[in-house]
Amino acid sequence: MKKSKKLKMSFISSTVLHDKNKKERIEFILNKVKDGTILITDGVMRPEDEMDLIKETMRKVDSGFPGIEVCSLQKQTSGLAVITEKLSDQGEKIKNALSGKEVTSKIKSGLTLIGPAKYIKRIKKDPDQFSVFAEV
Repeated sequence: MKKSKKLKMSFISSTVLHDKNKKERIEFILNKVKDGTILITDGVMRPEDEMDLIKETMRKVDSGFPGIEVCSLQKQTSGLAVITEKLSDQGEKIKNALSGKEVTSKIKSGLTLIGPAKYIKRIKKDPDQFSVFAEV
Protein backbone atom coordinates (compact mmCIF):
# COMPACT_ATOMS: atom_id res chain seq x y z
CA MET A 1 0.00 0.00 0.00
CA LYS A 2 1.35 3.41 -1.02
CA LYS A 3 1.72 5.90 1.83
CA SER A 4 -0.02 9.19 1.03
CA LYS A 5 1.76 12.45 1.62
CA LYS A 6 -0.12 15.28 3.25
CA LEU A 7 0.14 19.03 3.22
CA LYS A 8 -0.97 20.94 6.33
CA MET A 9 -2.38 24.46 5.96
CA SER A 10 -3.48 26.75 8.77
CA PHE A 11 -5.64 29.80 8.20
CA ILE A 12 -5.20 32.19 11.09
CA SER A 13 -6.63 35.57 11.95
CA SER A 14 -4.18 38.45 12.01
CA THR A 15 -5.33 39.15 15.59
CA VAL A 16 -3.56 35.93 16.66
CA LEU A 17 -0.30 37.50 15.48
CA HIS A 18 -1.10 41.08 16.49
CA ASP A 19 -1.72 40.05 20.11
CA LYS A 20 1.87 38.79 20.36
CA ASN A 21 5.03 40.88 20.63
CA LYS A 22 7.50 40.70 17.73
CA LYS A 23 9.63 37.93 19.26
CA GLU A 24 6.58 35.78 20.11
CA ARG A 25 5.15 36.38 16.62
CA ILE A 26 8.37 35.24 14.93
CA GLU A 27 8.63 32.16 17.16
CA PHE A 28 4.97 31.27 16.51
CA ILE A 29 5.49 31.49 12.75
CA LEU A 30 8.79 29.58 12.76
CA ASN A 31 7.38 26.79 14.95
CA LYS A 32 4.47 26.32 12.55
CA VAL A 33 6.72 26.34 9.48
CA LYS A 34 9.22 23.92 11.10
CA ASP A 35 6.25 21.61 11.68
CA GLY A 36 5.63 21.65 7.91
CA THR A 37 2.59 23.91 8.09
CA ILE A 38 1.76 26.52 5.45
CA LEU A 39 0.28 29.56 7.22
CA ILE A 40 -2.20 31.89 5.59
CA THR A 41 -3.29 35.00 7.43
CA ASP A 42 -5.48 37.99 6.71
CA GLY A 43 -2.73 40.44 7.50
CA VAL A 44 0.59 41.72 6.20
CA MET A 45 3.63 42.24 8.41
CA ARG A 46 5.52 45.49 8.24
CA PRO A 47 8.68 45.24 6.11
CA GLU A 48 10.93 45.53 9.18
CA ASP A 49 9.07 42.67 10.91
CA GLU A 50 9.31 40.52 7.79
CA MET A 51 13.03 41.29 7.62
CA ASP A 52 13.44 40.20 11.27
CA LEU A 53 11.56 36.97 10.44
CA ILE A 54 13.93 36.29 7.55
CA LYS A 55 16.99 37.06 9.73
CA GLU A 56 15.80 34.67 12.44
CA THR A 57 15.09 32.02 9.82
CA MET A 58 18.62 32.34 8.44
CA ARG A 59 20.01 31.71 11.93
CA LYS A 60 18.02 28.46 12.16
CA VAL A 61 18.56 27.06 8.67
CA ASP A 62 19.92 23.51 8.66
CA SER A 63 19.11 20.19 7.01
CA GLY A 64 16.02 19.80 9.23
CA PHE A 65 14.77 23.30 8.51
CA PRO A 66 15.63 24.46 4.99
CA GLY A 67 13.94 27.87 5.24
CA ILE A 68 10.71 29.68 4.49
CA GLU A 69 8.89 31.31 1.63
CA VAL A 70 6.82 34.45 2.25
CA CYS A 71 4.39 36.14 -0.11
CA SER A 72 2.05 39.02 0.75
CA LEU A 73 -0.65 41.06 -0.91
CA GLN A 74 -1.38 44.31 0.85
CA LYS A 75 -4.71 46.03 0.56
CA GLN A 76 -4.03 49.29 -1.24
CA THR A 77 -5.29 52.38 0.55
CA SER A 78 -5.57 55.87 -0.81
CA GLY A 79 -6.79 59.31 0.14
CA LEU A 80 -8.43 59.61 3.54
CA ALA A 81 -7.82 55.92 4.34
CA VAL A 82 -4.04 56.49 4.23
CA ILE A 83 -4.30 59.43 6.64
CA THR A 84 -6.62 57.50 8.97
CA GLU A 85 -4.26 54.50 8.97
CA LYS A 86 -1.22 56.66 9.79
CA LEU A 87 -3.09 58.46 12.60
CA SER A 88 -4.24 55.12 14.00
CA ASP A 89 -0.64 53.82 13.97
CA GLN A 90 0.61 56.96 15.74
CA GLY A 91 -2.23 56.81 18.27
CA GLU A 92 -1.38 53.18 19.06
CA LYS A 93 2.30 54.06 19.55
CA ILE A 94 1.45 56.97 21.89
CA LYS A 95 -1.02 54.83 23.88
CA ASN A 96 1.56 52.06 24.33
CA ALA A 97 4.31 54.52 25.28
CA LEU A 98 2.12 56.21 27.92
CA SER A 99 1.00 52.90 29.41
CA GLY A 100 4.56 51.52 29.47
CA LYS A 101 3.67 48.66 27.13
CA GLU A 102 6.04 47.37 24.50
CA VAL A 103 5.38 49.04 21.17
CA THR A 104 4.10 46.36 18.83
CA SER A 105 3.91 46.68 15.09
CA LYS A 106 0.38 46.64 13.80
CA ILE A 107 -0.37 44.06 11.14
CA LYS A 108 -1.88 45.69 8.05
CA SER A 109 -4.84 44.44 6.05
CA GLY A 110 -3.97 42.04 3.29
CA LEU A 111 -3.13 38.40 2.74
CA THR A 112 0.09 36.58 3.60
CA LEU A 113 1.27 33.05 2.93
CA ILE A 114 4.27 31.72 4.86
CA GLY A 115 5.48 28.18 4.40
CA PRO A 116 8.40 25.78 4.39
CA ALA A 117 10.70 26.18 1.41
CA LYS A 118 10.87 22.39 1.03
CA TYR A 119 7.18 22.33 -0.02
CA ILE A 120 6.71 25.65 -1.78
CA LYS A 121 8.39 25.28 -5.15
CA ARG A 122 7.29 28.48 -6.85
CA ILE A 123 5.23 31.59 -6.19
CA LYS A 124 3.90 33.59 -9.09
CA LYS A 125 2.82 37.06 -8.00
CA ASP A 126 0.87 39.71 -9.85
CA PRO A 127 -0.18 43.02 -8.29
CA ASP A 128 -3.58 41.68 -7.15
CA GLN A 129 -3.01 37.93 -6.75
CA PHE A 130 -0.48 35.19 -6.25
CA SER A 131 -0.36 31.52 -7.17
CA VAL A 132 1.54 28.98 -5.13
CA PHE A 133 2.94 25.76 -6.51
CA ALA A 134 3.60 23.29 -3.72
CA GLU A 135 4.92 19.74 -3.79
CA VAL A 136 4.83 17.21 -0.98
